[in-house]
Amino acid sequence: MNSVGRPPELDSKGEPVQKSLVNVTIPSKLANFLKKKGINRSKLFTDVVKKMYNNELCPRCYGEDLHKGLVGIFCTDCEPAAYRVQGSFHWVQLFNCENCDSRYKPPYNMFANSKEVPKGCWDCIPKEKRL
Repeated sequence: MNSVGRPPELDSKGEPVQKSLVNVTIPSKLANFLKKKGINRSKLFTDVVKKMYNNELCPRCYGEDLHKGLVGIFCTDCEPAAYRVQGSFHWVQLFNCENCDSRYKPPYNMFANSKEVPKGCWDCIPKEKRL
C-alpha cells in the first residue's frame, strides 16, 4: 500500500522526526507576506529557533552580526555606534573566567591579564596586579 502525503523527515540515525503542532499568532499582513513569498512558516520558525539556540541570531533584534570576544558573544546590530565606542554591547552569551570560573559581568567584571595569571578577570586579579 502506498503512503499518502509527504515523506517523513529523518534524523541522523534514519529515524522519523517526531513533530508537535505549535500555535504561533502573527499579524495577518506578515502571514500574507510569507505566503506570497512562498516561505514555509514551519521551516522558518524551526530555523530561527535553532539559530537563536546556537547563538547565531540575536534574540533581541534578530540580527546576525554576532561576534565572539574574550568575555562573551555580543551583537553589534542592536546598539547604535555611539554605544559601541563606550563598550556597551548587547551580550547574547557571557563566558566564565578560565582562571576562577566567575561569570563575566560587564562592566563590573571584565577580562584581565597579569604577569602571574595569563587569562583572568577582575574578580581573580586585583587591580594593582593587572597589566
